[in-house]
Amino acid sequence: MTSLPQNNARDGTKQSYSVDAHQGDQRLAVFDQKRGWQIGIFGAAVTVLWCATAIIAAHLEIKATELKTISNDFFVFWAAAKLALQGVPLEAFDPQRLIEIAATSTTAWMAWLYPPGFLLLITPLGLMPFATAWAVFSVLSVGALWFAVKPFCAGKVQVILCVALAPAVLPTLLNGQVSVLWCAGLVGALAALRADRPVLAGVLIGLLTLKPQLGLLIPFALLACSAWRTIVAATLTTILISAVPTLIYGAEYWTELLAIIERHGTVVRGAVGELDLLIGPYATLISLGFSENAALPMQWVVTAFCAAAVFWAWRKVSIGFDLRAATLLTAIPLSSPYLWYYEAAMMAPAALFMLRAGVLNKDSITAVLGIAFWLGLGPYVLLQSLTGPNDLLRVVSLLLACIAFALCLRDVMLSSSKPEEPA
Repeated sequence: MTSLPQNNARDGTKQSYSVDAHQGDQRLAVFDQKRGWQIGIFGAAVTVLWCATAIIAAHLEIKATELKTISNDFFVFWAAAKLALQGVPLEAFDPQRLIEIAATSTTAWMAWLYPPGFLLLITPLGLMPFATAWAVFSVLSVGALWFAVKPFCAGKVQVILCVALAPAVLPTLLNGQVSVLWCAGLVGALAALRADRPVLAGVLIGLLTLKPQLGLLIPFALLACSAWRTIVAATLTTILISAVPTLIYGAEYWTELLAIIERHGTVVRGAVGELDLLIGPYATLISLGFSENAALPMQWVVTAFCAAAVFWAWRKVSIGFDLRAATLLTAIPLSSPYLWYYEAAMMAPAALFMLRAGVLNKDSITAVLGIAFWLGLGPYVLLQSLTGPNDLLRVVSLLLACIAFALCLRDVMLSSSKPEEPA
């Protein structure tokens, strides 16, 4: 099995993955049957229809009232874009000002927490009506994920449908959040690494710093496989997408950003037990009765363990690319102390890599896990609409994440025991 070599003279990303890719493609043959097409089309239809219904309903509600938006997360993006177009981008750091611009009915704490590069990226959305902007943002996000996963789907449209329009992405799309776009960037970077395009991979990873809290483990993977050109490209991209928008908005943007992040952290930490949509080990432990003084150190222990596991998986020559990718994607949800339920959209691409790596197969237990990852927290959207908030979300999502990560680690250990091929 081929994989990223160690101690390459120029770059750890230079290696052929033809054997590993061929094996992964062969495992996708399970979707060639009629049932594979049915799952792909059914999931995509549910996702598209549900999102389209929500956007149309928002348009009709706005048209019938004096509101300009509805109170989902996307109104923060839309309002911040409006303020940028008005020449007052720093006003986005005032949550009350966002509510005023959006003319929404919410009274919840909703803050703008993004670096200037992200504001510059979404500013064109402020030129559109809210519902139109939401639809455009959703289509672009799904389209980006579609093209990102395509190299890993063996040309099978039904597999692409299963990932890019899985029910797992529903919470992200219905909230108008950025997690699907972020996943597309990460999967695109993985595709570039496998195709021996380290600079492109670095550019895409640099763009991921527009939402940095999910990328804690990526440097460990890159350092482990000595992907120096990717690291350099990611660093330069990060500097560029920070410096150029700073010239536009001014250095004060960063002062305001740090202040709102500190304020937001205080608000969230004071209400973690009640924020049922905040998931991950930290939030789950607090919901189970642990104090923050106990839960936060335990979270950092989990994060450190995930980082070590990712470094190990990406360091060993005997471990295939798909298993490395699966390990990284299943470790990310466990590593972040600040994880919302819509960020579980990465369950869908994680399931793809787990299937390609052989972690998931036709046996009943892993098949059920694969279906669970395909569904993700999409069903919770329906459950919440029927029963209201439920702490079960945290426990179920954490259990799924732990099982998936444990299965990947099991296969990493098995692969590590094989003799390493010379680089």
